[in-house]
Amino acid sequence: MVRNIITVIFCSIGAFWFLLGTTGLLRMPDIFSRLHPSTKCDTLGACSVMVGVAVYSGSLWDILKLILIMCFLLLSSATCGHAIGRSAVRRDIAPWRKSEEEEQ
Repeated sequence: MVRNIITVIFCSIGAFWFLLGTTGLLRMPDIFSRLHPSTKCDTLGACSVMVGVAVYSGSLWDILKLILIMCFLLLSSATCGHAIGRSAVRRDIAPWRKSEEEEQ
């Protein structure tokens, strides 16, 4: 019973972070602003869900596999975010700026 409650809590936290990251991805104006919610929130969401699955599983072998997946996810998310940002800079994509009409 306690294991199920902990699993639901972690999976709910993960779903919350996924929702927050998706909302940030849709609301941000340019690629540079979108990188933060897409890399940070999705990493937190996926890791939270994997912790919930690890708690539910209870098998040592499954927990080790999930830890390896989490480590890969943490490394690849930051690397992909950096690669996307660097590509945008190399293509001379300008960061978003407020227009004069929006400032007033």
